[in-house]
Amino acid sequence: MAVQDNDALLRLRQAFGSFATGVTVVTSTTAQGDPIGFTANSFTSVSLDPPLLLVCLAKSSSNLEHFTQSGHFAVNILSEVQKDVSARFASRSADRFGETAWCGSRLGNPLIDGSVAWFDCETDNIVDAGDHVILIGRVAEFDQIEARPLAYLRGHYLDLGLVEATAESVSHHGGVRVGCLLEYQGQVLLQKTPEGWCLPMGGVRNGFREGRAELEDLLAMQGVGAELGFLYSVFDAPSGNATWMIFQGEMELCPAGVEFALFPVKDLPLQEISPQPVRSVLRRYQTEFREARFGLYVDGTTSAGQINPIDRNATPWSKIMTEQGNQ
Repeated sequence: MAVQDNDALLRLRQAFGSFATGVTVVTSTTAQGDPIGFTANSFTSVSLDPPLLLVCLAKSSSNLEHFTQSGHFAVNILSEVQKDVSARFASRSADRFGETAWCGSRLGNPLIDGSVAWFDCETDNIVDAGDHVILIGRVAEFDQIEARPLAYLRGHYLDLGLVEATAESVSHHGGVRVGCLLEYQGQVLLQKTPEGWCLPMGGVRNGFREGRAELEDLLAMQGVGAELGFLYSVFDAPSGNATWMIFQGEMELCPAGVEFALFPVKDLPLQEISPQPVRSVLRRYQTEFREARFGLYVDGTTSAGQINPIDRNATPWSKIMTEQGNQ
């Protein structure tokens, strides 16, 4: 799709948002020594030798001149309990540091308490890049702690703690089968089986790690390049002999095997999908993809489980099915 108008720019922003990232607060000081900072997820490592990283700063930022002239900055990778810090430094608050615990680094950059990791940097280079500048920093010092990072996808925070707790609580009686719901440019990858179309699924294995390895081997053999993301659905197999775990992911390479095919999300062949639980997973995905709002489905002790959105508010599966008219 060409980027030509405001609508296209909005869709491009949404497409960029399909990449799950961490959340950072980038900090520095003004010429007068006042602390400044902004929330950013456009952060990546660049080099180990020399140790380089980069962040992007909008040219429209009121802090542009300070960051490009200070000669130093720090990157603070936020933890999952620092959503308030992320929001504060993304707002127009005049006193972002007033309610934030921090200390000064050796280079004078603010380091935020409780961050998963921090990097104290000297500015190595500044690159002009469209409506942003790229700040390339040479890492002078860094540190990290044992904590879960704050993650972000499609305009929402991801609850990695909920995903881990769900995975750990899955009963391994009868084994685990791991599958994936892979998206590629608004399309979903399906695998042809004797029973019909299905999501790519590994075989039943004793534990989660073995099950995921089985799935990754299957994808590799078929020439599918993919990055598995968050846990999307957990339920008992139709036969009751295993727990199925479906992960959402992004495709990087198209499949080479003839048994795989891509279908537009809105035109999935639902009547040809087998088994029924996978059909339900794909119906839900159609709705959530359209609304860009995702949740984790967890099987319940009754016939229906519940959807756990990113904000932890559980929605009964029966309500979702009623709204879709698929009861």
